[in-house]
Amino acid sequence: MQNANEPAPPSINGQAIELSENIKSGKVMLDPATGEELRKLLREQVEQVDSWLARAGRLARPAPLGANPVSDAMATKFEARAEGDPLSFVNVMSAYRTVLQDTHDQVSAAITKYQQVDEDHRAGLSKINGI
Repeated sequence: MQNANEPAPPSINGQAIELSENIKSGKVMLDPATGEELRKLLREQVEQVDSWLARAGRLARPAPLGANPVSDAMATKFEARAEGDPLSFVNVMSAYRTVLQDTHDQVSAAITKYQQVDEDHRAGLSKINGI
């Protein structure tokens, strides 16, 4: 069962789709040239998120708002929003990075499937032609 905080899985006409299953079955394939462009863009985005996460550590510290109970409470609140809260910047960006990496891996698998099917077709044609 899905957690209320998790987004619904991708669906088409109300049916959930699992990209990796569609790639394995050959329903989704990606030619290498297009796939490499997509992988490059995904890698760049992963690197950007990694940069943001590295810098986010500087946000996860008490803000110097003064020495009184209200300032202390606000500083603690800001610190939690940067890193400790379930919807904090670090947690959201970490989840986003995971999605980007998973997508990159799925694109790689779709390229491999395309190449495998292409090679199988080439071998089949070679047999027909007696090569």
